[in-house]
Amino acid sequence: MEGLRAVVQRLVADRLAEPGTLDSARRPIDGGQNGLERKGPASLTVIGRDGSDGQSFAVIGDQMDIGRTEGALTFDDPHLAPRHARITCGPTGYVLCDLSTRNGVYRRLRGPIDLDDGDQILLGKQVLQFTVVTDYQRAMNPSIDSGVLLFGTPVPPAWGRLMQITLSGVACDIIHLSRQGVVLGREQGDVVFSDDEFMSRRHAQVSIREGRARLEDLGSSNGTFIRLRGLHSLVSGDFIRVGDELLRFDLG
Repeated sequence: MEGLRAVVQRLVADRLAEPGTLDSARRPIDGGQNGLERKGPASLTVIGRDGSDGQSFAVIGDQMDIGRTEGALTFDDPHLAPRHARITCGPTGYVLCDLSTRNGVYRRLRGPIDLDDGDQILLGKQVLQFTVVTDYQRAMNPSIDSGVLLFGTPVPPAWGRLMQITLSGVACDIIHLSRQGVVLGREQGDVVFSDDEFMSRRHAQVSIREGRARLEDLGSSNGTFIRLRGLHSLVSGDFIRVGDELLRFDLG
């Protein structure tokens, strides 16, 4: 009989061999704040819109798939792929991976994290994509036409941008990050989303520290989420967003 370690290694290898997963293959496992959890009884609990616990589902065996029509756990959610995400269990703990390249899988922040170019952030109902402003773009000079300097709004140099991703899949508003710290919220902050009832007054902050962009939740009620960059080692109490579903992973 094939050993448990070999089963997990084969499952992960099969996932990484699928098209569109090269980025995951290049990156290390994204560990939780407290490191890997030991193997043990696990469950997924559906969190309601009011924050209350709904139905819980046991994670049984070495693999559990989540999706719209395929897998051990399915939801009638148009934002989910037929087979959207997968949890595998090995000697070191439970690992979550994204099986959908369209809407992805998000996890709630447990603390500040560094942002990479192209990372997607979810806060309230806002999906924002972070991009780095290159040195070349920062050094661009004012435009001159036929010897005449273009008259326009002076813009301070930015170190990054947040692009608002709409339901149509295209970028809408572009937020230029020029201050050392930019606060996003519903009522207070540098960038305000006054119509987003799921966002806290001061929800999150994006800042630059020693040349690295950093994302931090400011104690919001509904949390700040980041799209998985690769494999994520699950920690008890992790909140996972798949499609329009919010799930909490628990051990024991």
